[in-house]
Amino acid sequence: MNITPDIPQLDPMRLQARKHALLNEIGTKPSRRWWRFAVPATALVAAVAVTMVLWTPTNPNANASWSAEPRAPGADTEVAVAQCREMIEAGDRQEKPPNFPEAPTEVSVVDQRGIMTLALFTGPQSQLLCINVGGRTGYTGSGRAEGLEQLGDRLFLPHGAGLRSDRDGSNPMRLFRGMVSPKVGRAVIDTKDGLKVTATIGQGWLLAWWPSKEDATSITLYDHEGKELGTQPATVR
Repeated sequence: MNITPDIPQLDPMRLQARKHALLNEIGTKPSRRWWRFAVPATALVAAVAVTMVLWTPTNPNANASWSAEPRAPGADTEVAVAQCREMIEAGDRQEKPPNFPEAPTEVSVVDQRGIMTLALFTGPQSQLLCINVGGRTGYTGSGRAEGLEQLGDRLFLPHGAGLRSDRDGSNPMRLFRGMVSPKVGRAVIDTKDGLKVTATIGQGWLLAWWPSKEDATSITLYDHEGKELGTQPATVR
Protein backbone atom coordinates (compact mmCIF):
# COMPACT_ATOMS: atom_id res chain seq x y z
CA MET A 1 0.00 0.00 0.00
CA ASN A 2 1.47 3.33 -1.12
CA ILE A 3 1.04 6.25 1.21
CA THR A 4 1.36 9.70 -0.25
CA PRO A 5 2.65 12.11 2.40
CA ASP A 6 0.64 15.22 3.00
CA ILE A 7 3.00 18.03 1.96
CA PRO A 8 1.79 21.42 3.13
CA GLN A 9 1.62 24.18 0.54
CA LEU A 10 3.93 27.05 1.42
CA ASP A 11 2.96 30.63 0.80
CA PRO A 12 5.32 31.91 -1.97
CA MET A 13 5.11 35.46 -0.63
CA ARG A 14 6.27 34.33 2.80
CA LEU A 15 9.08 32.29 1.23
CA GLN A 16 10.26 35.32 -0.72
CA ALA A 17 10.19 37.51 2.38
CA ARG A 18 12.15 34.91 4.35
CA LYS A 19 14.74 34.63 1.57
CA HIS A 20 15.38 38.37 1.62
CA ALA A 21 15.59 38.34 5.42
CA LEU A 22 18.22 35.59 5.32
CA LEU A 23 20.22 37.38 2.64
CA ASN A 24 20.23 40.55 4.68
CA GLU A 25 21.30 38.63 7.77
CA ILE A 26 24.17 37.00 5.89
CA GLY A 27 25.21 40.32 4.42
CA THR A 28 25.58 41.91 7.84
CA LYS A 29 27.86 39.18 9.20
CA PRO A 30 31.51 39.59 8.17
CA SER A 31 33.38 36.49 7.12
CA ARG A 32 36.67 35.86 8.90
CA ARG A 33 38.02 33.38 6.35
CA TRP A 34 40.21 35.29 3.92
CA TRP A 35 40.73 32.26 1.70
CA ARG A 36 37.05 31.90 0.88
CA PHE A 37 37.36 34.92 -1.37
CA ALA A 38 40.70 34.28 -3.04
CA VAL A 39 40.48 34.05 -6.83
CA PRO A 40 42.55 31.95 -9.25
CA ALA A 41 45.71 33.47 -10.68
CA THR A 42 44.18 33.58 -14.16
CA ALA A 43 41.27 35.66 -12.90
CA LEU A 44 43.15 37.95 -10.53
CA VAL A 45 44.77 40.13 -13.20
CA ALA A 46 41.35 40.95 -14.64
CA ALA A 47 39.71 41.22 -11.23
CA VAL A 48 42.01 43.91 -9.90
CA ALA A 49 40.72 46.35 -12.52
CA VAL A 50 37.40 46.46 -10.70
CA THR A 51 38.19 45.23 -7.20
CA MET A 52 35.17 43.58 -5.63
CA VAL A 53 34.66 44.60 -2.04
CA LEU A 54 34.12 41.38 -0.13
CA TRP A 55 33.24 42.94 3.19
CA THR A 56 34.30 46.20 4.71
CA PRO A 57 33.29 47.96 7.90
CA THR A 58 30.66 50.64 7.50
CA ASN A 59 31.28 53.88 9.35
CA PRO A 60 30.39 57.29 7.89
CA ASN A 61 32.86 58.87 10.32
CA ALA A 62 35.67 57.37 8.22
CA ASN A 63 34.73 59.64 5.33
CA ALA A 64 34.27 62.61 7.66
CA SER A 65 37.75 62.08 9.14
CA TRP A 66 39.46 61.68 5.76
CA SER A 67 42.37 63.88 4.66
CA ALA A 68 44.13 64.17 1.31
CA GLU A 69 47.47 63.68 3.08
CA PRO A 70 47.95 60.49 5.13
CA ARG A 71 48.68 61.04 8.79
CA ALA A 72 51.54 59.55 10.75
CA PRO A 73 50.83 56.09 12.19
CA GLY A 74 49.97 56.03 15.87
CA ALA A 75 49.06 53.57 18.59
CA ASP A 76 45.67 53.07 16.93
CA THR A 77 47.45 52.04 13.73
CA GLU A 78 49.41 49.36 15.56
CA VAL A 79 46.21 48.02 17.11
CA ALA A 80 44.44 48.01 13.74
CA VAL A 81 47.25 46.10 12.01
CA ALA A 82 47.37 43.59 14.88
CA GLN A 83 43.62 43.03 14.52
CA CYS A 84 44.08 42.50 10.78
CA ARG A 85 46.79 39.94 11.38
CA GLU A 86 44.68 38.15 13.99
CA MET A 87 41.78 37.94 11.52
CA ILE A 88 43.99 36.52 8.77
CA GLU A 89 45.64 33.98 11.05
CA ALA A 90 42.28 32.87 12.46
CA GLY A 91 40.98 32.31 8.95
CA ASP A 92 44.11 30.45 7.93
CA ARG A 93 43.59 27.97 10.77
CA GLN A 94 40.25 26.95 9.29
CA GLU A 95 39.94 23.98 6.95
CA LYS A 96 40.81 24.96 3.38
CA PRO A 97 40.56 23.33 -0.04
CA PRO A 98 43.57 21.28 -1.23
CA ASN A 99 46.55 23.18 -2.70
CA PHE A 100 45.18 26.47 -1.46
CA PRO A 101 47.71 29.35 -1.24
CA GLU A 102 49.24 30.22 2.10
CA ALA A 103 47.91 33.33 3.80
CA PRO A 104 50.00 36.49 3.36
CA THR A 105 52.00 37.44 6.46
CA GLU A 106 54.10 40.49 5.53
CA VAL A 107 52.71 43.99 5.96
CA SER A 108 54.06 45.85 2.93
CA VAL A 109 52.42 49.24 3.44
CA VAL A 110 49.94 50.86 5.84
CA ASP A 111 47.87 53.94 4.96
CA GLN A 112 46.36 55.88 7.89
CA ARG A 113 43.78 58.63 7.29
CA GLY A 114 41.55 59.74 10.10
CA ILE A 115 40.06 56.71 11.84
CA MET A 116 40.53 54.35 8.89
CA THR A 117 43.54 52.08 8.46
CA LEU A 118 44.44 50.27 5.23
CA ALA A 119 47.06 47.53 5.49
CA LEU A 120 48.32 45.56 2.50
CA PHE A 121 49.48 42.06 3.46
CA THR A 122 51.61 40.29 0.86
CA GLY A 123 53.24 36.90 0.52
CA PRO A 124 54.76 34.57 -2.07
CA GLN A 125 51.39 32.99 -2.84
CA SER A 126 48.72 35.58 -1.99
CA GLN A 127 47.95 39.16 -1.01
CA LEU A 128 45.16 40.83 0.94
CA LEU A 129 44.06 44.41 1.64
CA CYS A 130 42.77 44.74 5.20
CA ILE A 131 40.55 47.61 6.34
CA ASN A 132 40.04 48.69 9.93
CA VAL A 133 37.55 51.40 10.89
CA GLY A 134 37.10 52.20 14.54
CA GLY A 135 38.11 48.70 15.64
CA ARG A 136 36.02 46.85 13.05
CA THR A 137 38.09 44.78 10.65
CA GLY A 138 37.35 43.51 7.15
CA TYR A 139 39.15 42.93 3.90
CA THR A 140 38.87 43.32 0.15
CA GLY A 141 40.66 42.31 -3.01
CA SER A 142 42.27 39.11 -1.74
CA GLY A 143 43.74 36.76 -4.31
CA ARG A 144 46.67 34.73 -5.54
CA ALA A 145 49.93 36.58 -6.10
CA GLU A 146 50.90 34.14 -8.85
CA GLY A 147 50.24 35.49 -12.33
CA LEU A 148 50.06 39.10 -11.18
CA GLU A 149 51.73 41.51 -13.59
CA GLN A 150 55.08 42.71 -12.25
CA LEU A 151 56.44 46.25 -12.18
CA GLY A 152 59.61 45.56 -14.15
CA ASP A 153 61.54 48.74 -14.99
CA ARG A 154 58.47 50.97 -14.80
CA LEU A 155 58.00 53.64 -12.15
CA PHE A 156 54.40 52.70 -11.38
CA LEU A 157 51.90 49.95 -12.14
CA PRO A 158 48.26 50.52 -11.09
CA HIS A 159 46.28 47.65 -9.62
CA GLY A 160 42.93 49.41 -9.56
CA ALA A 161 40.72 51.58 -7.35
CA GLY A 162 37.94 49.43 -5.91
CA LEU A 163 34.64 51.11 -5.05
CA ARG A 164 32.76 50.45 -1.81
CA SER A 165 29.77 52.07 -0.15
CA ASP A 166 26.93 51.36 2.23
CA ARG A 167 24.08 49.19 0.96
CA ASP A 168 22.08 52.25 -0.08
CA GLY A 169 25.02 53.74 -1.99
CA SER A 170 25.88 56.32 0.67
CA ASN A 171 29.39 56.95 2.03
CA PRO A 172 31.22 55.86 -1.15
CA MET A 173 34.98 55.46 -1.11
CA ARG A 174 37.68 54.40 -3.53
CA LEU A 175 40.48 52.08 -2.38
CA PHE A 176 43.58 52.54 -4.56
CA ARG A 177 46.74 50.45 -4.75
CA GLY A 178 49.61 49.76 -7.10
CA MET A 179 53.25 48.78 -7.40
CA VAL A 180 55.89 51.52 -7.33
CA SER A 181 59.62 51.79 -8.07
CA PRO A 182 62.17 52.46 -5.28
CA LYS A 183 63.02 55.63 -7.21
CA VAL A 184 59.64 57.13 -6.23
CA GLY A 185 59.47 59.00 -2.94
CA ARG A 186 56.05 60.66 -3.33
CA ALA A 187 52.96 60.06 -5.45
CA VAL A 188 49.89 62.31 -5.88
CA ILE A 189 46.70 60.91 -7.40
CA ASP A 190 44.24 63.07 -9.36
CA THR A 191 40.60 61.96 -9.39
CA LYS A 192 37.73 62.66 -11.79
CA ASP A 193 36.08 65.01 -9.28
CA GLY A 194 39.20 67.12 -8.72
CA LEU A 195 40.71 65.60 -5.58
CA LYS A 196 44.48 65.44 -5.18
CA VAL A 197 45.39 62.54 -2.91
CA THR A 198 48.89 61.80 -1.64
CA ALA A 199 49.48 58.06 -1.48
CA THR A 200 51.38 56.15 1.20
CA ILE A 201 54.43 54.29 -0.16
CA GLY A 202 56.14 51.26 1.35
CA GLN A 203 58.15 48.22 0.21
CA GLY A 204 57.33 48.57 -3.47
CA TRP A 205 53.63 49.32 -3.02
CA LEU A 206 51.44 52.38 -2.60
CA LEU A 207 48.01 52.78 -1.02
CA ALA A 208 45.42 55.53 -0.82
CA TRP A 209 41.70 56.04 -0.52
CA TRP A 210 39.27 58.93 -0.91
CA PRO A 211 35.62 59.56 0.02
CA SER A 212 34.13 59.57 -3.46
CA LYS A 213 32.75 57.19 -6.06
CA GLU A 214 34.90 58.82 -8.74
CA ASP A 215 37.90 56.93 -10.06
CA ALA A 216 41.51 58.09 -10.37
CA THR A 217 42.59 59.68 -13.64
CA SER A 218 46.34 60.19 -13.30
CA ILE A 219 49.21 59.96 -10.86
CA THR A 220 52.20 62.30 -10.58
CA LEU A 221 55.41 60.76 -9.29
CA TYR A 222 58.31 62.50 -7.50
CA ASP A 223 61.73 61.27 -6.45
CA HIS A 224 63.01 61.35 -2.88
CA GLU A 225 64.32 64.91 -3.33
CA GLY A 226 60.96 66.17 -4.56
CA LYS A 227 61.83 66.35 -8.24
CA GLU A 228 58.95 65.45 -10.54
CA LEU A 229 59.48 62.22 -12.43
CA GLY A 230 56.38 62.47 -14.60
CA THR A 231 52.62 61.98 -14.76
CA GLN A 232 50.93 58.88 -16.09
CA PRO A 233 47.43 57.34 -16.23
CA ALA A 234 46.29 55.82 -12.96
CA THR A 235 43.73 53.43 -14.38
CA VAL A 236 44.33 49.75 -15.07
CA ARG A 237 44.95 49.02 -18.73
